[in-house]
Amino acid sequence: MLSIDTRLIRYEPPQFRNFRSALPEGGDVVEFLVETNAPIPARALGPALQVGTTLVVEVAEVDSTHYRFLAFNPERLEPGAPIDLCWSGRPETARSTRFRFERLS
Repeated sequence: MLSIDTRLIRYEPPQFRNFRSALPEGGDVVEFLVETNAPIPARALGPALQVGTTLVVEVAEVDSTHYRFLAFNPERLEPGAPIDLCWSGRPETARSTRFRFERLS
């Protein structure tokens, strides 16, 4: 990872006509905008961030080297916790980075 920008944002889930979203109702979430030096390879498991002991799995590709991760439970994020990149459901695949989570106001 080349960089991570974090900010607190107001999340509103998409509205669907024929079914209900499994995503939580709207509220404050932490957005992690991650820049990588190459595309994250496509595979059966999606990329995830491990922030201390919290796994952040909701992710959308912005472009080939930028990814937006959303943490729906900001209260679980520990200030100073390391931010590692891993595969969803496989925290043992985490790759350490130099980044740490800082409290947002």
